[in-house]
Amino acid sequence: MRCIVLFFLLMFLTIFGSNFQIIFTSDLHETLFKNGYGPAGLAEYLEKNGRENLLILDAGDLFDSKLQLPFFGDHRNHTLDYIKKVKYDAMVLGNHEFYFSREWLENYKKTNKSLLGANVKGLKPYEIFVLGDLRIAVIGLTTPQHVANQVEHYGMLPEDPLKALRRIVNDLPEVDFIICLAHLQHELDRKIIESFPQIDLLLSGHDHRGPELVKINDSYIFEGKSRADSIYTLNVNTEEKLITYEQLKIPTADRITYDDVKTAAVISIIIGILSMAWLTFNPE
Repeated sequence: MRCIVLFFLLMFLTIFGSNFQIIFTSDLHETLFKNGYGPAGLAEYLEKNGRENLLILDAGDLFDSKLQLPFFGDHRNHTLDYIKKVKYDAMVLGNHEFYFSREWLENYKKTNKSLLGANVKGLKPYEIFVLGDLRIAVIGLTTPQHVANQVEHYGMLPEDPLKALRRIVNDLPEVDFIICLAHLQHELDRKIIESFPQIDLLLSGHDHRGPELVKINDSYIFEGKSRADSIYTLNVNTEEKLITYEQLKIPTADRITYDDVKTAAVISIIIGILSMAWLTFNPE
């Protein structure tokens, strides 16, 4: 009888000890809600459902590079508050984070301890997470493609991601599962998976071509979409080497949107200016 109980206990631990989940965002571009849903509610979702056996990961371009002027689109502080509340396990920089000043970017790199970058100066190349019996390595990579302000960021631009990855993979401690968290173009994603079979899953942003899950040999590439729609749950079974995903729709309908407040303020200012002009120049 003891042998039977022990057998089923070991089977249970084997099955459930090899499973974990990922909540993945990418290319949000400061857009945290849309039509009543979005990652703006992620912190509350995690508080309600817990973080057990779960990694929260972001693949870059969380910020945007449109004109940043008061009342007309500077969401950076709003987005920084979101990052602090969610407490991502790991994140990478996208090319849009380099569109701001060197001072802003370096401060962001220092204050956001979740950032990884094997090919970015000043960042940890990888992090190892322990979920139950699993040791999971997450390696960060950022594209050098379309990086603006190259003069201002001279000497701090991302290096060749393949060269950096080769260096890190060779020195990586023994783990059960390797995730490459990357902000790279699709062609490079495929080249990485084909060149580094030890990587089990590549989570990618940058091209906005998803959601798309592709299996290459025994490894997977998952690419997200963009903006508030780009939030997903991935279910990982390391024993069977099986990964599935679904879009995560978190309600945010009960909150006053940041965009609505700004839009109302801008409209009020414009109406005020036009009213004064009409009173001043009305011939009657």
